[in-house]
Amino acid sequence: MKEKLKIQSRKVQFKGFDGSLLQGNLDFPLEIKPEQYIIVSHCFTCTRQILTTARLSRGLAHAGMAVLSFDFTGLGNSEGDFADTHFRSMLKDIECAADWLATFYEPASILIGHSMGGTASLAAAQNANASLSHLQKIITLASPAYPSHILHHFGSAMMKLRNGEAAQIMVAGRFYEVKPDFIEDVESYDMDKQMQACNLPIMAVRAGDDELVKPEAAEQILRYTVAEHHLVQIEGADHLFSDRAHAAQLLDTVLNWIG
Repeated sequence: MKEKLKIQSRKVQFKGFDGSLLQGNLDFPLEIKPEQYIIVSHCFTCTRQILTTARLSRGLAHAGMAVLSFDFTGLGNSEGDFADTHFRSMLKDIECAADWLATFYEPASILIGHSMGGTASLAAAQNANASLSHLQKIITLASPAYPSHILHHFGSAMMKLRNGEAAQIMVAGRFYEVKPDFIEDVESYDMDKQMQACNLPIMAVRAGDDELVKPEAAEQILRYTVAEHHLVQIEGADHLFSDRAHAAQLLDTVLNWIG
């Protein structure tokens, strides 16, 4: 790893898909021009402060990158109602982040996403958004290949949702309200079709002891591109790469592939 640089973390905000103000952090090195501008997206119902996102963002900044992380609409410190969000809103929020970064700094050259944030990053990269036209690489971390994977969290709420009623789901000990159109959205989204024209290099990182996302998801993700692709498994890591040693290995893996 390169010498650890001094960094600064700047709080930022920009409008999300529905006009709600999204809160984020821009981490960047103090004494040099950033080598790359990167957007990091967090997992489903998480925030930018979750260990996976926060550690990686700071680590990349210490290595000379500028990293924008943010809370999706209705989560963390961002405005909006989570019940009104869905997979397509995540894509739009990433596009809004890219627009802000390109307007005030430089266009993002890399998208990194953890879990559902990685799936959304893949799909967003294929949308016709001018601010994402400078992308060079995509990195997914313990990400499912299809957005409908997320429905495993929904359990008994599925019956109410399929009957057209709003319901609550519990993720990591917290309750979140979701509406029936969330299911319609994720089940109607065709990742194979969306990724047909992908020619961006992709690295898929999977956690060796991931109990939420099956290992074959990473292999499916790599089949989405005709470009360079790379599969990495971090042995013993859980879905969040929560152990410090696994987080350090993850950072080294990302830095080595970014070059």
